[in-house]
Amino acid sequence: MTTHPQDPVMVGSFAIQGRLGRGAMGAVYLARSPGGRLVAVKVVRDELAGDDAFRARFAREIAAARKVSGAFTAAVVDADPDAARPWLATEYLPGPTLQKAVEQSGPLAPAAVQALAAGLSEALMAIHASGLIHRDLKPSNIVLTDNGPRVIDFGIARALEDSSLTATGLVIGTPGYLSPEQITGAPLGPPSDVFALGAVLVFAASGRGPFASGPPVSLLHRIERPEIPLLPGPLDDVVRRCLARDPAQRPTPADVLRLLGQGANTAFMPPPMPAPTKLLPPPDPIVHPPQTLHTLHLPQPAGPTGAAFRTSRARPVVIAVLASFLSFGFVPRDPDLKALHPVWSGLSALIALYFLYVAIRYWILVCRRKVVLHLSPDGVTVERGYRSATIPWAGVTRLRVGGTARRPWLIAWLTPQYQSALPVSRRSHHGGRRLYPIGHGATGNSRVRQVDELRAALNWYAGYLHDNSY
Repeated sequence: MTTHPQDPVMVGSFAIQGRLGRGAMGAVYLARSPGGRLVAVKVVRDELAGDDAFRARFAREIAAARKVSGAFTAAVVDADPDAARPWLATEYLPGPTLQKAVEQSGPLAPAAVQALAAGLSEALMAIHASGLIHRDLKPSNIVLTDNGPRVIDFGIARALEDSSLTATGLVIGTPGYLSPEQITGAPLGPPSDVFALGAVLVFAASGRGPFASGPPVSLLHRIERPEIPLLPGPLDDVVRRCLARDPAQRPTPADVLRLLGQGANTAFMPPPMPAPTKLLPPPDPIVHPPQTLHTLHLPQPAGPTGAAFRTSRARPVVIAVLASFLSFGFVPRDPDLKALHPVWSGLSALIALYFLYVAIRYWILVCRRKVVLHLSPDGVTVERGYRSATIPWAGVTRLRVGGTARRPWLIAWLTPQYQSALPVSRRSHHGGRRLYPIGHGATGNSRVRQVDELRAALNWYAGYLHDNSY
């Protein structure tokens, strides 16, 4: 029976019992096989069903996924990549996800975390041996069963990655569990899953990820200083090595098993929950137009989403005031001193002029209008003084960080109808508009950090528009 007017009654030979949820690929249903076994059926949404390139990738991923042992993952039961709406049926696992288990009962005990680490390492070994990279290992993709953790949705992110709906350059994955190479767009390999493994273990042990929550704008900066709780035995060393920024420094899943030592008892894992027989789904979410549709597993807070950057006047004010006082203090005033020490008098005048130059330079920064830049899935917003305006990504043709290393700017090339929409300087930069001064007046290290954070946000929200060259 169906639980929503738009839900199918049958998918292949499987009778739909209820909807389990929706994801980047489409809807997920609880279904029964002709023999009465429960399975999870993923049905591709219409937009992807019409993409021939996606169908081909989906078929390849299904073929590879069939090779992964069901002892560590949800085994593939059946699939039809050539159906009007391609679908995939996998074994239904009646346990709670790691996400739900921690939310309902709190962090796992140390022995359970070690059992989780060992089980997930075995799962990753099986996935990687089949030529797959999971790319989205996270607590909600890990099911806790009475025989250890099982990984679900492996390989699907790879099939989705290059589809026409995600060709905008948006990153596929979940903030807090992305590897640095996923954020920067570098080539991916098995070490990317190992990085996510380290983040998952921190969540299991503490109830929160190592890089906090919120938009991914500062992930590159946070990755340098992950918040790792005190872990017993070899777990602490394993997690820290998994979270290394350099992929070459991370252990392999086999190395993780060796570092953990003797096998952990899966009896320490939370017991599985009984399988539901019927689930009533919420109303279908609003689907955005193709140009704004994305496949990120971003949290949806009540307030505005996105990344915000603000210019600061604190440091320029301090430097401007100090330079003004020093400039005034070095001005020679005593005529007798000028006559007796002409060299010192001239040197004092030069020093006073230098500090006067510094003071003027920083007072200019202080007097500039405050600029606030917002990046979101919908577009870019600039607030300058009391004026603000938003341009959708469809109105932007290119974005890059330009200018000099000491005075970098975010430069945008806009379509003709939006050329005068934003409250920014009308001065052209090779045909583009300067939107935001990045770290002007800040220290060198702070400026570099702000540039990295802004580039990470650009890769996230508008990677297809972002020119990474400086």
